Amino acid sequence: MRSFTLLVFSLMTAISHAGSLAVHKDAKTGWDVYVLSQGDTVATFVPAAGANVQSITLRGIEYFHQPEELSELPGVRCGNPVLYPTPNRIKGGNFEFEGKKYVFREGPGNHIHGLVNRAEFACESTEVSAEAVSVTAAIRFDAQSERGVLFPWEHTFRIKVTVRDGGVRWDYEVDNDASGKNLPFGVALHPYLKYHGSRKDTFLHVPAQSLMESFQQLPSGKLLDLEGHPLDAREPVSLEGFDSDDVFFGMVPERPAKVEFRNVGRSVTFKASQEFTHLVVWTPDRPFMGIENQTCSTDAHNLAAQGMEDVAHLQICPPGEKRQGWVEYLFE
Repeated sequence: MRSFTLLVFSLMTAISHAGSLAVHKDAKTGWDVYVLSQGDTVATFVPAAGANVQSITLRGIEYFHQPEELSELPGVRCGNPVLYPTPNRIKGGNFEFEGKKYVFREGPGNHIHGLVNRAEFACESTEVSAEAVSVTAAIRFDAQSERGVLFPWEHTFRIKVTVRDGGVRWDYEVDNDASGKNLPFGVALHPYLKYHGSRKDTFLHVPAQSLMESFQQLPSGKLLDLEGHPLDAREPVSLEGFDSDDVFFGMVPERPAKVEFRNVGRSVTFKASQEFTHLVVWTPDRPFMGIENQTCSTDAHNLAAQGMEDVAHLQICPPGEKRQGWVEYLFE
């Protein structure tokens, strides 16, 4: 009888924590909204709004800054925007690659945050199992789209969002199936992570090798020693007075970044594959921050063109090939 009771309890526990996927159409925008649930973790994913994961909740607690209404989600203001193929800024809005110039923006100023954060991705597939729930969305770069004219490599970019209990993972894939030339790219996530409790009791750990020297948020290519630097977070440091919009270099999978909300007993760990060597930390005077895993430096295309390939870490996908990587947020 005891064995039967334990079996029933185990089955009921498994059923109660089984993954689920719900899809509903937003009445105002007409966008499909995917709600991925696994255990106590729920993520809301909107492919049509730049493949933005609008919301992540754990036991009902929201972790991302939210838009007032769904129509405000595209762009870089809330949720967790995807930055591709140029994370953060491009100096002057243009770059050179293999002897040719590419212009994203005419006139003064810099281009910022890539070409897809407002674009409409299409859902390719969904998966639901007892352990995880996932949705894969894709977007095409071709001559029929503005992004394909600005970045003239015909290819497909995919984002797969997977929810497990206590974690959400983003897998990207660059499929250079039709351009016939080397494709230079970078991928980043730009979470608008809410503070939980006071900023004083929020601690940041960034076990990086160096900090990139920058002027007006554009790295020079020079690496700075973190020893004694005000932004040294190689050991956990309070974010009270921590003023950053800077690029950290030398991140490795074995030493992920982490944010601890100590006064409420919560934390987020930012795990990533080996492609994500850079991390931007943005701590504005607002109720949210950005801990941005990047496969390359800000302005990577221009740094690489200047011969600084190592610190730029610009990703190259040869013709006919694919490149992948991933980022996972673990919530405790």
